[in-house]
Amino acid sequence: MRFSCFLFGLILICSSCYRSKTTSLTIEVKNTAGNLVPGVLVEVLAEPTANTEETPLLIDYEKATNNNGIAFFNLNEVYKAGQTGVAIVKVSVQSNNLYDETVVELNEGIDNKADLILQ
Repeated sequence: MRFSCFLFGLILICSSCYRSKTTSLTIEVKNTAGNLVPGVLVEVLAEPTANTEETPLLIDYEKATNNNGIAFFNLNEVYKAGQTGVAIVKVSVQSNNLYDETVVELNEGIDNKADLILQ
């Protein structure tokens, strides 16, 4: 009986210590001179492989870059602990008549990064 209580307690403690790593996306927006540009709208959209009108996209975010020209997206609500695989997203930025876009492969449990240059 004592051993089973000890084993149960050990399993409970070990399982509560598990912390999944954050899955995020950091976008840096620069101008052609290489300077970071604040206040630029960054759009992140999932690139569906077989999306129909009935299937909503899980990744559809917009955020302006901060004073350092960086937009940070926490994607933990998209990725769940233990999930494997990647998502493909299209990242686009636009400011006045300047534009750039790229495709990013998101990996679970890391800070995925991309740099865009307004041209």
